[in-house]
Amino acid sequence: MGMDLSYLEALMGGPAEEGGETTGGVWVVSPDGDLGDGILRLVGKARVVADALGGYVYVLAGRNAAGGDPQAAIRAGADQVLTAGGVPTVDDLAAFFRDRAPQAVLLPHTPLGRALGPGLAQALDGGLCGLVADLAVDPIYQRMVAHQPVLDDAARQAVSIVAAPAVAVVDTDLLPAAFNEPWRTGTVEETGLAWAEPESYPAVELPAPPLTLRNARVVVAAGLGMKDEAGFALAKQLAEALGGVVAGDLAALDAGWITEEQLVGLTGHSVAPRLYLALGIDGDTGQFMATSGAGCIVAVQPDPAAPFVPVADYNIIADPVEFAQAFLAALDRR
Repeated sequence: MGMDLSYLEALMGGPAEEGGETTGGVWVVSPDGDLGDGILRLVGKARVVADALGGYVYVLAGRNAAGGDPQAAIRAGADQVLTAGGVPTVDDLAAFFRDRAPQAVLLPHTPLGRALGPGLAQALDGGLCGLVADLAVDPIYQRMVAHQPVLDDAARQAVSIVAAPAVAVVDTDLLPAAFNEPWRTGTVEETGLAWAEPESYPAVELPAPPLTLRNARVVVAAGLGMKDEAGFALAKQLAEALGGVVAGDLAALDAGWITEEQLVGLTGHSVAPRLYLALGIDGDTGQFMATSGAGCIVAVQPDPAAPFVPVADYNIIADPVEFAQAFLAALDRR
């Protein structure tokens, strides 16, 4: 049974006295003061956990909660919202929590939350789960149980956080919608703390990585249907015009048109571009498996019974050399 006095107040029709200091409980930390939907979802989950543990829910917001309405956090389940100036470091949070003995500290899975969580757990000699999709409480041992997403959240594994406080960095996008219960009451207080603002660094423009078969959005692959080196040169020009890279099948490698680094197939590379344009390639099992991750496959060859036909998303039954010439001409006219 939770200790949220709003339940009692709703029944009695008046305020109830709440004793004690802000110790123990489940804390939600918004380091940059954001009190948007993600933090409100986290507050709602904290409410569920705190009810199971028999504790209160506190929100600690940096930058004086400039990123939202503290009353929204109370409606979402918080008993008290504490604000402070600036953005805390690990040492700041450790000093703040050391005498408050929280049962659990929840941070959002943001760059700042991910940076603070592990250090805070270490400084407080607590337990840590660095990526959490949901939270629960072990009803027997009264420990927080973190549900970690596995395989892009295709499955989840339950991890019991034994050491206290339990520090969890939570992906708020995976949590249920935030509570919005206007009958809840709570307090908003300033801590008087003024943490330093983090240093800002100018953005650095890094050079774009060279295009390869692994990162290109467009791959133009040529086979023996391009007839000769002049035909293969058309495939290379088309790849450059489309902002992609040129590749080939095993027959193109045997013909000396490509190197092994440009080979697509079971004995070469698997590719997953947005567009895979196959020019003069009949297709075989190796091609099909190596291009299964492509967003769209367009096959250009003259044989309507070629193995690539049922596999490709689009088929152009034509001479691939003539197609490449016409495609380049159309691009030149743009």
